[in-house]
Amino acid sequence: MLNSLGLSYNDVSVKVTSDVYNALPNKPYCSDSKTYAIIRSKYYAQDKPYIQVNNPNLKRYLIVDIDEQDAYSTLLDSRLPQPTYISINRVNGHLQCAWKLRDAVSTSYNSRVAPMRFLAAIDAAYNYRLGGDASFGDCLAKNPLHDRWYNEYYDTEYTLHELADYVDLREKDASNVAANDDVSGLGRNNTVFDVARKQAYKMVRKAVSKPQFQSWQTDILACCESLNKQFSKPMQHNEVKNIARSIARYTFKMWAQFVHSMDNFRAIQAVRGAIGGKLGSNKALSGAKGGAKSKRSGSVKKDDLLSKVLAMKSLHYNHRAIAEDLSISASTVSLWLKAASS
Repeated sequence: MLNSLGLSYNDVSVKVTSDVYNALPNKPYCSDSKTYAIIRSKYYAQDKPYIQVNNPNLKRYLIVDIDEQDAYSTLLDSRLPQPTYISINRVNGHLQCAWKLRDAVSTSYNSRVAPMRFLAAIDAAYNYRLGGDASFGDCLAKNPLHDRWYNEYYDTEYTLHELADYVDLREKDASNVAANDDVSGLGRNNTVFDVARKQAYKMVRKAVSKPQFQSWQTDILACCESLNKQFSKPMQHNEVKNIARSIARYTFKMWAQFVHSMDNFRAIQAVRGAIGGKLGSNKALSGAKGGAKSKRSGSVKKDDLLSKVLAMKSLHYNHRAIAEDLSISASTVSLWLKAASS
């Protein structure tokens, strides 16, 4: 039997399993059961029934876990797009289904926030539609390469917008789920990542000397664990460790650059008058989002914003990410950074 592209099912199976294997982390978590996890090379890990499908900092597959005996019927009745693969427990009928993203979503420390939030909202809506397990965080998933599961493969991939077309993120039930970070794994991951990275940013600003990496990572892990405990269904410890490690690695490397940016800021303050006050003009701030113009008035506010722009740029944020985080326009960010470099 051929699909719409003229590929036999065997050809599709080879393609999908090859794509999954190539997308695996080099050293994924893997296990023979859900009660523990070890880290091994993906060549070794592919033979384990449970495996970490997505990279810690890159989401290639949207995975939903359905823990009910009639899970397959639930999926068929869901009116959602055809998954890329389905892994079914041969004993109890529970399954995991995954949709391959045409463009993987980066979830690293300096990634754009908007795509992560969009993916988290889609994940929440799909979980709601399918009655997905809220405690599943995809750090350890059913391995679609393993024959413990009955696996079905389909040659499909989707953009985020294509996935979103099958659910209404504005309807009452879906929007409530998408807004509730406690519902899905990506929502919890996104919340801890978002809050903890901002805490780490403040810690960088307050540090008088460069810290030891191990103690730095321990402090950030403690922050992440504290946030995770606030959820009714916390993420697994390994997931929290991955988030903390990502944040710690980037902020630790950028500490010296942050100090340098603060020196630049003091120099800019000295020449503010020479550029006609453009750095802090109300006109430049008029592009702030959500009516932020009135909230940003006053030289103290402007100076504080400028220091944050410089600091975030030193941490390799792009202009759009800086603008989103500080609720100012991207053109304002560009203007200030251009003046800072002149």
